[in-house]
Amino acid sequence: MAGTAEPDELKSYREANPTCSWEAMRQDARGRAVYDVIRPRLIEGQGGICAFCEIKINNDDPTHCRVEHFHPKSDRATPHNWALDWNNMIAVCMGGSQRHHAVPYAKEPLPENLSCDAHKDKMIQSRWLEERCEGWIINPLALPAFPRLFFLKKSTGELLADEACCAEVSVEGNKHPTTQALVEHTISMLNLNCDRLCEARKRILWHIERNKKQLRDAAKTPQQGMDELAHRFLRQRWPGFFTTIRFCLGAAAEQYLQNNRYRG
Repeated sequence: MAGTAEPDELKSYREANPTCSWEAMRQDARGRAVYDVIRPRLIEGQGGICAFCEIKINNDDPTHCRVEHFHPKSDRATPHNWALDWNNMIAVCMGGSQRHHAVPYAKEPLPENLSCDAHKDKMIQSRWLEERCEGWIINPLALPAFPRLFFLKKSTGELLADEACCAEVSVEGNKHPTTQALVEHTISMLNLNCDRLCEARKRILWHIERNKKQLRDAAKTPQQGMDELAHRFLRQRWPGFFTTIRFCLGAAAEQYLQNNRYRG
């Protein structure tokens, strides 16, 4: 997942406050203004989707998204300030943690339907995942654009590791024996196959299948239909549950992304 350039406001704030914590920055008037620049800039760089589950997030609604630090922002083992490191920040959804949101943003039972950083934190607290999780789960910023590493089980909406594609890719810093194991552990630790997310993926799958049927009824050839759907769904940067759509549209999606120089 490609990012965007660091805001000048963050760079200036870090230079003036090199040891400042994230919490202290957000309590400072100038720091809060910097945060208000950071969050929409991250969302813009991610095409408007959560870096983990790819649900659509709204940069005008702080109750739908927040800034996550992939490496723990509290790490003081080195002089490096991880809290104010732009390359350590991603925008994520609330992970199903707020009951007042509608599906697919939240769903009962809440504990089983937590995902993304909300579930990641739970796994860290339970010692199922190292706090310094690099190499144990995929950093979205390091996810390769090609090939697509995830497979969709259409009957259930579950994400699985694509065995063949994973065999083609070596992920730097991987602490698992294979890329497939890394992808599988990422899915598990982020709980990307909770009922809430699986149901959302199935709704997208059904929507695409209805569109395919409409194009067949309009006498489009299979290739014409898939090419038209790839343009229709992927011209927006990026639709919610981007990987699901990409999988459902297959080769037509891959060709469309290559033609448009998709970089992840």
